[in-house]
Amino acid sequence: MASGQKLFLLSIVALKTLGLVIENTFTTPNIGYKSLFDIADYMQYLVDINKNGLDLSGITTLTFKVKACHDASIIMSNSDDGNSSKPFMNFIIGGWYNQKSAIGRRNDDSLTPGSKQKKIFITPDICQCDEYRPFWISTTNGVLMMGKGLIVGINVIAEWTDLNPFTIRSIGIYTNVGTIGEWKVQIGVVNNLYDGCFSRCTTNYKAVLNILISKKNTSLLECAVLCDTLLTCIGLNYHNQSCELVSLSPGVIRNIPKKQEDGWEFHSKCYRYNGACLWCYF
Repeated sequence: MASGQKLFLLSIVALKTLGLVIENTFTTPNIGYKSLFDIADYMQYLVDINKNGLDLSGITTLTFKVKACHDASIIMSNSDDGNSSKPFMNFIIGGWYNQKSAIGRRNDDSLTPGSKQKKIFITPDICQCDEYRPFWISTTNGVLMMGKGLIVGINVIAEWTDLNPFTIRSIGIYTNVGTIGEWKVQIGVVNNLYDGCFSRCTTNYKAVLNILISKKNTSLLECAVLCDTLLTCIGLNYHNQSCELVSLSPGVIRNIPKKQEDGWEFHSKCYRYNGACLWCYF
């Protein structure tokens, strides 16, 4: 996983009613052909989307876009540290050279027949070499489903019930059979993951976003407390007792625009996963 960890770029944030949606862009390298039913330590071949502070423990749905000729694959694991002996589910989109998809499960790394299961579905030409195709995955209540598009539950292409569901603690992606993939993976961040903290992300810069409130003669603490009380406030610009509370417009943007102004500082709310302040990666 070490090589894959270097390939991702955090790129998009959007504000929605229930929280933030973060879209991470990843590249999955050519790993040749690797069968998860024949290799005990299969997790070593994954690009781990938990890095950059994303703790996905308990996640049950995932939406993403992928550009790959075939064999775009997702693993949802009960391990949070790449332990291949823990149970995991495998979702293959466009396998068998873009003719079939599959949902599989491996209970451990014993590679015994009783430790692995797989169900195959006919899905011809579902992937595209030069075009991002949108998909979703759901594991709610042990019902494992895949579908086309970004609306969970719509356009189902595969469904299988897992009789022994487990808590998902990490997600890895890969492209198999000599394929390289480009991914845009979306993670929803609910507002209750805001931990009450702020982090100074830039100095001599201010975020050029929607200004909710602009106040003079305000201390940094007073400015932060005011932002803390507003759900739509994602951070603040501050300079010499001048306070600007900022928010994102509806929809998706590709970065947080900012401009240089001497003395200004941009502070973000921290929506924490594993102790990492997401906003300071922009």
